[in-house]
Amino acid sequence: MKPSNRPDHRALAEALRRRVLEGPGETAPALRQASAARAAGGPAAQAPYDHLACLIGEAAHRVTDAQVAAVLSATGSEKATFEIIAAAALGAGLLRFEQAMKVLDEVTDAPA
Repeated sequence: MKPSNRPDHRALAEALRRRVLEGPGETAPALRQASAARAAGGPAAQAPYDHLACLIGEAAHRVTDAQVAAVLSATGSEKATFEIIAAAALGAGLLRFEQAMKVLDEVTDAPA
């Protein structure tokens, strides 16, 4: 088999996950990780992050200004609020990425 010039998407996704959820930021990594997990269907996070993260995971287009304002009030800064929203979006996106990769792996392993 010839070596592939394609990037290792799993490694890139893991690097992104580590950077956003474990890297430095205004918010604690545990809060970003909880928001990401919640958006991916995981356990409830603390209020007011829970509802926003859950909604980002289910139907991001339904997020309201009031939900974002509640998180902004809790974090005290737009940058911290952005980190929570980005973490939730990443959690939802990685869930879908992992599901797609699983399907692709299953197709690749199918008999010819």
